[in-house]
Amino acid sequence: MAKKSTFFKFNVRPWVFWPPFILLILAVLSSILFPTSFIDILRSFQQTILIIFSIGFSWVSFAMTLMAVAVFFSPLGNYRIGGKSATPRLTRISWFAIVLCTTIAVGILFWGSAEPLSHFLFPPDFKDFEPNSDAAKSFALGALYFHWGFTPYAIYAVPALVFALMYYSGKNNFSLSIMLRPILGTSPNRFWETGLDMFSLFALVTGMAAALGAGILSLSGGFLAFFPELNSVILSALITLGILVTFVISASTGIEKGIKNLSLFNLGFFFLIAILFVILGEKEKILASVLTGFSQYFMNFTDLSLQLSGAGNTWTFDWSTFNFAMWMAWAPMTALFLGKIAIGRTVREFLLVNWFFPALFCLIWMGIFGGTTLDFASINTQEYKDTFQNFGPESIIYQVFEDMGYFKVFAQLFILGIFISYVTAADSSTDALASISMKKQTGDPFRSDTNLKVIWGVLIGFLSWVMITYSGIDGVRILSVIGGFPALFFLLLVSVCLLMILLSPKKHLTNQ
Repeated sequence: MAKKSTFFKFNVRPWVFWPPFILLILAVLSSILFPTSFIDILRSFQQTILIIFSIGFSWVSFAMTLMAVAVFFSPLGNYRIGGKSATPRLTRISWFAIVLCTTIAVGILFWGSAEPLSHFLFPPDFKDFEPNSDAAKSFALGALYFHWGFTPYAIYAVPALVFALMYYSGKNNFSLSIMLRPILGTSPNRFWETGLDMFSLFALVTGMAAALGAGILSLSGGFLAFFPELNSVILSALITLGILVTFVISASTGIEKGIKNLSLFNLGFFFLIAILFVILGEKEKILASVLTGFSQYFMNFTDLSLQLSGAGNTWTFDWSTFNFAMWMAWAPMTALFLGKIAIGRTVREFLLVNWFFPALFCLIWMGIFGGTTLDFASINTQEYKDTFQNFGPESIIYQVFEDMGYFKVFAQLFILGIFISYVTAADSSTDALASISMKKQTGDPFRSDTNLKVIWGVLIGFLSWVMITYSGIDGVRILSVIGGFPALFFLLLVSVCLLMILLSPKKHLTNQ
């Protein structure tokens, strides 16, 4: 007799799974029925969070960066995650590929050209730069590096490290609350445990929806550049469907096959695009942009990190605070995935692969693409400004390809890159969603419920498509910032826990 399918049997923690699931469905319905009122209410809430807690987002992010540096050079760096006898399950290159592709999603593809152009055209008034000036151009690269460098990767690395250390130090449930064991003790209140998992699950879903929304817009922009007669709504629906079908196929094969192979392909693809861009572009200008970016980054690091001159400024709210809130919304849940695949590695190896090397990769990428964009924008400023304002940020990279003279080559590669990037990120992130939603954990932390992964993936895809169709990508982005609000306080506590582990490792890591 054939074995009955269990696809529709839900192995879920009810108070973790259903509240955010229902809340997200209500958000989708509200955006369809009352698009204007819905966005206005959310934007007001978002602005309140950004204004009141802007300093908090910046200072906690800065503290986490300092913690990553301190741990890297401390004796704790020699500790092996899972104990002295623990062995890795992934090769170093596979591990790095999965980490990089999980964390950047489509971010560096979407914002690598659009963000520096915005800073160049509309520089912050607290810097007293003239728009379109050389000073604005240099600052734009430094600000881009700041928003995509060591600080955001510290936001991921710190909670992921704490989770890895605590999860593999003893028999612990797959829950966010174990990151707070140094503070709460070994038996935290069930209410707090469930609440943390529920809020973080909601935050990650909205963050993933925002990333997918950006990916859909970028892909739509690419296809419309080739086929301008296409209907944008139908096109975006087909793109979403294509991503979901590919994701479901990958999700069914697990971490050590689907996610690993997609990530390795994606990593190679990133290197291919970057190398072609350098070979076919102006090498000396690109190198100069990369060096300028690093110089401006370190020159402005303390000022931007602590908001010394930009506190209370609209530019700070719209860029630095907004970006860090977005990273924080992803961080707690993504930390579960990054932490569980790190077994058998030392803490120092962990920080190299989860913090230093991904940040360095992003900085060089941003220097290549952001610098080239600014070089072209300096020559044809009005054209780029009109494109940015009339066709949106997703159109800028395609304008760059056009000016380089290799539009078809790069546009086709870019479209494929965006597609694979989001499928890879969705696969790993929904693995964390499924793991934390599950009532019964399997003996192998590398295995999660495929059915739950598919359910979350479909919901995120539907949420993204509906929001960008009926209320624009702003709706999803606003939701993700709201999701990042509770994450701010959670990550502050996690940072304290890492400090406690750093000071007394033998007390908190029982298997060392």
